[in-house]
Amino acid sequence: MAKRKKYIWGIIVACIAAGLYIFSISKSAYTGFDSEAGQIMQVITADMKHERTISWKTATVGSPGSLEIRVKHAKDSTIVKAEATDLPVYNGGKPYTLYTAHAANLSPGAEYEYRISTGKRQSEWKAFKTETESTSFKALIFGDSQSVDYKEWANTAQKAWGAYPDAAFFTIMGDLVDNGQDDYQWNAWFDGAAKLFAAMPIAPVMGNHEAYNLDWKMAVPNYYLSLFSVPANGPAGLERYAYSYDYGDVHFIVLNTQAEELRSWYPDFLKQQQKWLEKDLSQTQKKWKVVLMHRGIWKNPFNGPLDEIGNMFAPVFDTHHVDLVLTGHVHSYARTAALKNSRRDPAGTIYITTGRSGEKTWDKSPRKPMDEVYYNPIDMPNYLVLEASQAALKVAAFKQNGDLIDQTEIKK
Repeated sequence: MAKRKKYIWGIIVACIAAGLYIFSISKSAYTGFDSEAGQIMQVITADMKHERTISWKTATVGSPGSLEIRVKHAKDSTIVKAEATDLPVYNGGKPYTLYTAHAANLSPGAEYEYRISTGKRQSEWKAFKTETESTSFKALIFGDSQSVDYKEWANTAQKAWGAYPDAAFFTIMGDLVDNGQDDYQWNAWFDGAAKLFAAMPIAPVMGNHEAYNLDWKMAVPNYYLSLFSVPANGPAGLERYAYSYDYGDVHFIVLNTQAEELRSWYPDFLKQQQKWLEKDLSQTQKKWKVVLMHRGIWKNPFNGPLDEIGNMFAPVFDTHHVDLVLTGHVHSYARTAALKNSRRDPAGTIYITTGRSGEKTWDKSPRKPMDEVYYNPIDMPNYLVLEASQAALKVAAFKQNGDLIDQTEIKK
């Protein structure tokens, strides 16, 4: 009997030891963040062949952060110290720290891996590829993503990425969230497309809803400005409001159309950008010129003439032969004929209103006389694909389910 008891106790001890060992392995293998941290995001840079900016958010306030980067499967890696910024706390949200790290001196067309560290914790390795020497690439374009629960935004982002996993980057045409000071909405927006943010860079465009406070009054968009470490090459004093970058043979200019919301703080908001835009466009040597901005250039509802934004920017587009202007705001898809001096001209600029990627619809969105194609996505959200090469700029618009809405091609 004593031997039998000893044998049973031996089995129990062995099982306990095995369980502890398995738990130890599982725990040591876990390198992710808890539910209150993460939200890894790649952000566009001015030189995507040699640079990469990566940010992440964590509730581990005060801990040091770093980015580790290496050529795919290599043993040696480089560690870049991250800059830590305390994000504004709104709507009863928790205090978060945003970490931003900028890697430079990368090789064009190379496959890399990266992981992030906060304190003693690390994420898993994630892959990316730098811009190649080729002039051909694809980019995903999303209309306004503002929502209530961001399920539709998540579905649109997933469908677009699933259909075009080879896209080099993506952009959202403003109104990323419904309220720029709502902590819940920013978290829901991030979490809805977390894998997309970690896989390819975002080139964000600010909308009017980023410049509202919780009382729906106008406010400086501090949360937005803190989140996105975009190229600091915009107008003096407005560096993160407007910026430009190159990809392939395309020069992209991101303008900020929120003069109505921000005039109290920046009386010459549009004029400052106009001067910078003139200089920026005059210096580029790229074949194609594409402008990204939230509001369009006509009064809304449309009654014919250009609005304040159009009077300020459209003459510059005409003078410098901008090929394509992408906008958001009205939650419908519309493509104009090529226009110059407000008249049809094959050598002019095509204006595309990009629709919606979130759940907010607008049933009063009007069709303009210069629109060659018009579609109001009441039934489901949509997304666009920009395909650039030395020969042409191609734009295709799709419903969330993949059905084609429209496609056009620009050659010169």
